[in-house]
Amino acid sequence: KIEEISRIFPQLKLVFIARDLVDRAWSALIMELRNQTSGLTAGSFADGSGIQTCHNARDPKKPKKSVMSVAQKRRMQELSSPSSQPDSYYMERLRNATHDSRSNYAKHLRNWYEHFPPETILIVDYRDIESDPRGTLSKIVQHIGLHEEEARKYVESLDDRVLGQRVNAATSDQLRIDDSTASIKSSQPSSSDYFLSQRPNLKRRMQKYLQHHAIEFNALLKEKGYLWRLDEYDGNGREMT
Repeated sequence: KIEEISRIFPQLKLVFIARDLVDRAWSALIMELRNQTSGLTAGSFADGSGIQTCHNARDPKKPKKSVMSVAQKRRMQELSSPSSQPDSYYMERLRNATHDSRSNYAKHLRNWYEHFPPETILIVDYRDIESDPRGTLSKIVQHIGLHEEEARKYVESLDDRVLGQRVNAATSDQLRIDDSTASIKSSQPSSSDYFLSQRPNLKRRMQKYLQHHAIEFNALLKEKGYLWRLDEYDGNGREMT
């Protein structure tokens, strides 16, 4: 498929954003858990009660709309919370072929380098998006074709709120349920990082499992002339030596 893409789009510019491997994997695992919970069929909640339905008042011919009770919404929140699963669940999912493959940055990038010259592929440090969003965006838009002055004007025109907006965060435990009878608001932090920080043993196990992927990716970065590195979970810093 990559060969076909290169044949159809030989001038294609590619951007790969590299996030810390544990952070990326944890985010993916939490998103998977959330999606699985959202996909539960009606009536599968622990209390055994079915989900009530109501007619569309404006168009009775349209299908009934599912309406969950406050208790059901609370139950869904509990099931989708990272704390609902033991460490063994997350390690088992991490070893799954899909999750393991997505953590193998070096393998996938080498596949692309086989068909595209190095100058067409830009590898971006995910941390730079937070520490220097404008500079990082300027680097990306110049890579895909804008001249430096055009890139500068474009980036300067963006509002800080646009640059700082989080899109499709992996988890949000600030579940809000509002109806005529109740209002539920979670007091737990919305960041999935919080939950992992509360499970140091799980974090260490994930680091150990993913360490070889980090080492292989950093070797690729050095090979391609990049002066930064991902954490290899060995206590060393960000810069390559």
